[in-house]
Amino acid sequence: MSEIEQQLLGVLSSRSFRKGDFTLVSGAKSSYYIDGKMSEVNPEGAYLIGEVLFNRIRHLHVDAIGGLAVGAVPLVTATVISSHHHRQPIEGFWVRDEVKSHGTKKLIEGGLKPGSRVVIVDDVITKGGSSLKAVNAVRESGSEVVLVLALVDRLAGARQLFAENGITNYEAVFSIREFGVEVPDNSSAVAN
Repeated sequence: MSEIEQQLLGVLSSRSFRKGDFTLVSGAKSSYYIDGKMSEVNPEGAYLIGEVLFNRIRHLHVDAIGGLAVGAVPLVTATVISSHHHRQPIEGFWVRDEVKSHGTKKLIEGGLKPGSRVVIVDDVITKGGSSLKAVNAVRESGSEVVLVLALVDRLAGARQLFAENGITNYEAVFSIREFGVEVPDNSSAVAN
């Protein structure tokens, strides 16, 4: 783990990670929760997220980075700012939950063009459904998803879901194990 990733893990641990009784989007119960937004809207957290995500994708020669709104918006913003700072600009976009009923009536907002090489990003991945929704929208737009990238993988089946849907390149900066949560070693979703 790089020094900047260690710094980001510290911010996520102190600002976003909580133990208690929580209900996840899926309806499942959990003894912990990661509220990524608490780190994503923090000045240090936003800077570190942009740098870490950009460093993870800079070698891929991608045209754009995006994901499902609202979760991906701060991650995308931080990363495109970092890409500009490093003089390797990457466009940002996000996929709406549903097509707007007014204005331009877009499903995908931002600078995504057909034929683009794309990274899909998410803050916390559990089973992978939100990221898969973004992947499918990007594919339907005529672009290629070259990587799905998470800040934190809860190790609850996302890798398997992605593999079943033809997504072979999936990475997570951190797994939930790095927050002290024990997950069986036979998890099919071990993060890279």
